[in-house]
Amino acid sequence: MTEQQRINRAIAMSNTPTLTILLDACTKRVGRPALLSYALLARILFFHTLTNPATLTIASVARTVAEMSPRARAQLGIPEEWVATSDARTGLDKRILDRLHALSAATRAGVSVDHDHTVWVNADTGEIDPCPTSCPALALTPEQIHSTIVQAGLPTTFPRTPAVAIDGTDVESYYAAYPHDALHPDGRICADREARWAKRTATNRRPTEFYVGFELHLATYIADEGTGNEVPLLCAGMALRPGVTDRIGAALALVDAVMSHGDVTEALFDRGYTMATGEHFARPLRNRGVEVVFDLHSSQRGTRPGPVPGTLWIDGSLYSAAIPTNLRQLEPPRIGQTSGDNARVRELFDAREPFRFTRHSRRNDALGTQRYKGPALAGHVRCPNTPASMRRSQDIPTTTCTPGSACGCGITLTVPDTLHERDRQRLPWQSTAWASSYHRRNRIESLNSKIRVHDANVNHGFIRVRGLNPTALLLAFTLAAYNARELYRWHVAAGINEPWQSYLGEPIDDRPIGYTTRSRTKPRRGPPRTAGNTRHNPTT
Repeated sequence: MTEQQRINRAIAMSNTPTLTILLDACTKRVGRPALLSYALLARILFFHTLTNPATLTIASVARTVAEMSPRARAQLGIPEEWVATSDARTGLDKRILDRLHALSAATRAGVSVDHDHTVWVNADTGEIDPCPTSCPALALTPEQIHSTIVQAGLPTTFPRTPAVAIDGTDVESYYAAYPHDALHPDGRICADREARWAKRTATNRRPTEFYVGFELHLATYIADEGTGNEVPLLCAGMALRPGVTDRIGAALALVDAVMSHGDVTEALFDRGYTMATGEHFARPLRNRGVEVVFDLHSSQRGTRPGPVPGTLWIDGSLYSAAIPTNLRQLEPPRIGQTSGDNARVRELFDAREPFRFTRHSRRNDALGTQRYKGPALAGHVRCPNTPASMRRSQDIPTTTCTPGSACGCGITLTVPDTLHERDRQRLPWQSTAWASSYHRRNRIESLNSKIRVHDANVNHGFIRVRGLNPTALLLAFTLAAYNARELYRWHVAAGINEPWQSYLGEPIDDRPIGYTTRSRTKPRRGPPRTAGNTRHNPTT
């Protein structure tokens, strides 16, 4: 992006309606007005993270302010005397840090904004009349505040998909851990009182190891199942927790935060979340109307008795006991197998499908139950205990059920939501349909690598402040700027008008996209230098 494009986006992002109300609610109404307002702080942080995604130290932010052109400072509302002398530039660091801590203190427990009008309630039904569109009423949790900042990187007119993938990544504290024999009565383990010990899994950059810091839970938008539509790799929201504590609470709070910016009907998780008890994870998501797609841990797999004779629970799905014995215990594909081997394993899991119970009607929300019908009633198998099914084509499987014996092929039954609720999902585990749906979760892994390696640098030393909430606020500004850059890259590469350009009324950017690959023999790659194209930096 050009400097003017970054300025336009920084101003527009800080002026998004919800963020404007939020920052105004955090502003004190008594005492001397602050020289650096929260709105100006937001513009500065947005501009810096759009300009320099490699570091977010307070010194680097002040350096960005000092190095930008006077015209840019004037457009952002930064007084020129703040950078006129070396002493003034030195004081800018402290001014930015003080306002960041003030914003952190104002948002630590959430923000509540009252209605600016009379609220009318129906005395008979308890219903509340809808607020006018101009009503500023807000009740935001810390996760919703952080996600509101993240969502500021997307224009309000940008369409959000109702499906998300969620995962966590480590955020290492800048401060080293104390020696193990240095015990503190308040429980802190380093100079950052809220950082905790945690464990991160191995990557191609480092082994499995312990670290001191936080866990960042991220959500990204994914394409709806079966559509095949490509969507930009964006961050939908975030939640930060000390160490690896409260993963389930963070996931639920993150879902709520994303739902405050659009509908969420489907969420994809890995086993780090879904191994929680059903009442703590699966049930709250179901009550929110969110359907979960997830992988099963070895403790969640296997065969268990069904709710009535003639039925079985196998890997979280309900089947007729007529399912062949060789299809009951199947091993999933292993890491490193070829695509051909994976396809053969999927064929075995798909062979279970004719014997699976299917939904007979929509879920009964009032009773918390789901009605199912047997595979013979659904027309998937031929069973001698269901005479009508025997008149179907012989191309479908015929069961070996004994006539007159207890059989689940031709029955309907009602299953309460609480029965095996931790392990149940709509698509049968490891089937081709499930794999196609679940593999959309790879996008959240791509987002993690983007913000850590390929785009930003969220690693040790990227942020150098103490405390969970100040760290979360800086991460939120980083992710918002990432969203704006990713929108620009994705749409320009596809030859489509970028959403922020349309929102801001900017002319279409038709500059050639350059590359930054370097080598000893090829010191430069990119579009050929011409009289009108002498830039060395890529269009990013």
